[in-house]
Amino acid sequence: MASTALLKKIWFITGASSGLGLSMALSALRAGHRVIGTGRNIEKAAAEHPEFAQLGGQWLQLDVSQPGAERTIQDIVNLEEQRFSTRNEQPHWVAVNNAGATLIGAVEDMSDNQIQQYLQTNVLGFIRVWKALLPTLRRNRTGTLISISSIFGFVPKAEHMLYSAVKATTESLTESYATLLEPFGIKTMIVEPGGFRTPFAGNNSKSDGGISADYESKMQAWIGIIDAAQRDDMMLTGDPVKFGHRVVDAVESQGLFESLWAKHDKSKALRILLGTDCYSLFKERVEDLQQGYIDMAEVAHSANVDE
Repeated sequence: MASTALLKKIWFITGASSGLGLSMALSALRAGHRVIGTGRNIEKAAAEHPEFAQLGGQWLQLDVSQPGAERTIQDIVNLEEQRFSTRNEQPHWVAVNNAGATLIGAVEDMSDNQIQQYLQTNVLGFIRVWKALLPTLRRNRTGTLISISSIFGFVPKAEHMLYSAVKATTESLTESYATLLEPFGIKTMIVEPGGFRTPFAGNNSKSDGGISADYESKMQAWIGIIDAAQRDDMMLTGDPVKFGHRVVDAVESQGLFESLWAKHDKSKALRILLGTDCYSLFKERVEDLQQGYIDMAEVAHSANVDE
């Protein structure tokens, strides 16, 4: 039987209708949490994944790219808060920003309209969720803020440059929020997955202006890899079920995360690396940054005012 602490948690997960979002939702439900999962076509999601409702999950029709999304979220939050208030309880909300998509191509090959639409979902959509939920988390003096990023948010990927850029942006915003939210008992996490066996790789869009000839060789080679992974997910090493379990463990400070949270400075976001491919790329990037830091020592000091 789920504990009282678990029953007080409400997971709000955007983009819960497929992939890693669905995996998190099902793991949280099976652990005894309440889950509100959003999607742009919840009738389709409900038909394809009946287990979500069978486990007690609630679908919410939501497109975070629309300005009205904030109001929709606030309405459902108010209903949940009222339900808990009758029991004199303050729920622990787990706000998971997961909705988004990847985009292949160089920004110079994308129209202004395509770029603006992409930013609406992948940056402004993130912010709308925060604006709707964070006042409640602060008022309750408890909660968890989770940003689902990508290893490409820390390790820039030329073929996914705008995707990398928006993930880097949301990571920086999340890290900034961690400092503000820690005094209110709110934990903050950034989850960076590598390649997982979900439909995500195949659900990409491409630059609407085509591909500049100078970049075609590199772009087409990567598109070939993406297409191959879509046909054969055995190329990917990440298990989405385990992904969901690890995120639940992180929220509950249990399993591998018990000792990690015990020594972590909670005024900083906990950066979670999931997948050996992700871990390897992260290591290479950190080593590059470390070498750059060492090499720039003399240059940095050379710009000081002469004493």
